Amino acid sequence: MSITYPEAWIPDPDGRSRVGQVYRGEESIGRVRRWQDEDAGLIREWFTAERKKGAFYEPIAGTHATFEEALERIVMYSVAH
Repeated sequence: MSITYPEAWIPDPDGRSRVGQVYRGEESIGRVRRWQDEDAGLIREWFTAERKKGAFYEPIAGTHATFEEALERIVMYSVAH
């Protein structure tokens, strides 16, 4: 089955991040969270991965420099577990 994700980022209620769902076929397997921080006019961006476990999301350890790295982590983790 193919891995898909919507192009739009959804603002998280925490106000500090945005999330993008990740699907295998029609089933949600996790989400990527995009974080941004502004310091002295420069915007720093990083990503974290969360796998779907039942009705909840469980963080997968680590931060990633790109969306693709975080996405790869979700896909790898969902196959291994």
